[in-house]
Amino acid sequence: MKTDNKPWFWIPLLNFASGLPYAVIISVSVIMYKKLGISNKDIGLYTSLLYLPWVIKPLWSPFIELFGTKRKWFLSMQLLISIAFLLVGFTIPTSVFFMMTLAIFWVAAFASASNDIASDGFYLLVLPEDQQSFFIGIRSTFYRLAMLAGNGLIVLLAGYLEHKYGDNTKAWSYTMIAVGLLMTFITVYNFFSTPKTEINAGEKPIDTNKQSFASIFASFFRKKQIILVLSFILLFRLGESQLIKMLTPFLVDPIKYELVETGSDESQAKALEIYNSKVKNGEKLSDSELQLLYSKLPILVEMRNQKKPLTEVENKDKAEYKNANKARIDFVDLLIVNKGNQKTIKKGGMGLETEDIGLIYGTFGLIALTLGGILGGIAISKQGLTKWMLPMILTMHLPIIGFILLAYFHPASIYYIYAVVIIEQFGYGFGFAAFMMYLIYVAEGESKTAHYALATGFMAMGMMLPGMASGYIQEYLGYGNFFIWVFLATIPGIILSRFLIFPKDFGKKSEEEV
Repeated sequence: MKTDNKPWFWIPLLNFASGLPYAVIISVSVIMYKKLGISNKDIGLYTSLLYLPWVIKPLWSPFIELFGTKRKWFLSMQLLISIAFLLVGFTIPTSVFFMMTLAIFWVAAFASASNDIASDGFYLLVLPEDQQSFFIGIRSTFYRLAMLAGNGLIVLLAGYLEHKYGDNTKAWSYTMIAVGLLMTFITVYNFFSTPKTEINAGEKPIDTNKQSFASIFASFFRKKQIILVLSFILLFRLGESQLIKMLTPFLVDPIKYELVETGSDESQAKALEIYNSKVKNGEKLSDSELQLLYSKLPILVEMRNQKKPLTEVENKDKAEYKNANKARIDFVDLLIVNKGNQKTIKKGGMGLETEDIGLIYGTFGLIALTLGGILGGIAISKQGLTKWMLPMILTMHLPIIGFILLAYFHPASIYYIYAVVIIEQFGYGFGFAAFMMYLIYVAEGESKTAHYALATGFMAMGMMLPGMASGYIQEYLGYGNFFIWVFLATIPGIILSRFLIFPKDFGKKSEEEV
């Protein structure tokens, strides 16, 4: 296949190979670990650490410039990613899968970040400037399609296999093996389709490059308002970084029901106390406590997805309590119906299936995100960043209120969840355009590419560090209060944005361009 002069043959899948690993490592891994029973605090801590390669990517990008060709680098990294995903699939059924798969994802993350560097450099070297501007939209489109495949199709596949086998471990093992095979196919295709010749940037003397890199690095920290700029970059996504990590657990976690007292009967209050403390924690119950529970709490308990008569279910539960001498009521698997002086409070997550997550975020959410990003870019190009900075930041953060409402009211209809996610994703796409445009301004001047890489590295750090703590905060606060905290965490970035100085019409197209 001779394709040296046919960019359409190699640009689409080369960029697909950048987006797919990122989606799997950063997003799909969260869903996978949640479905495999990992706690929220561990998910938040360890999956956030997977951001680190993108944080420090600017520091080792010169190494890729110095040694070997870009083509050798991205082909090697794509092969390594393929092997890593296959190993994840084969490791999931083991007893030590969590630490093993994390270590493999860690390797894949470094390979993915390196693949990004090499692929971007290859694109700039091989294509003439006039073609670069034309194909930039194609690159973006196929990166988005890769995100759709990761957050949508791969998650839908995992959900389908969960239902088919009734075993989440087997389902996710097969899913990751399939992803590894897909990456292998893409790597082989890129081997045959990408141009074989390129300018070797590694021919420059090493000392000159090191000196140049040190100078570039130092010049970044001499920019005006650099302390304020870095504070803004690190804090702008303080709320969002935590929201992203805990949204999937929130949507997947089942709804939990807790009884609360509405009357004044002291014995009933005592029964409620036993029910909410001992029963919930699986502690042993005495015969007198059992008698009190069933005499003072005449609730209707029906096992979820069972159509047995109420008496059979109640008798079965009573027998279990007496035989085991402890309560084993699982609030996840029980539906508690109001009666008498009792009422239930809904807590926990939204109880969605894996396919629902894939459909919501991989299709409708991605469409809303893309549309928001396009409209955000158009708005800035029409009127400039100054006019749109605050409105866009607010548009990005205000939809968090929707998740607060979901956490407290737990609407029965899934369409409320769809609406909140679509609004949030559109607001994120629309508002994030302002943040990215500001990063472009920060990188203005000499060494624009390197300074932009440094700015995005700090942005990734601002995602990684708060994300690491997100699971601990959520487990301490509960979902409702956690989302309130996330909303409050957006305030520092909003305040700092009001002190940033940049040209009034920055980002606005000139009349000649229009």
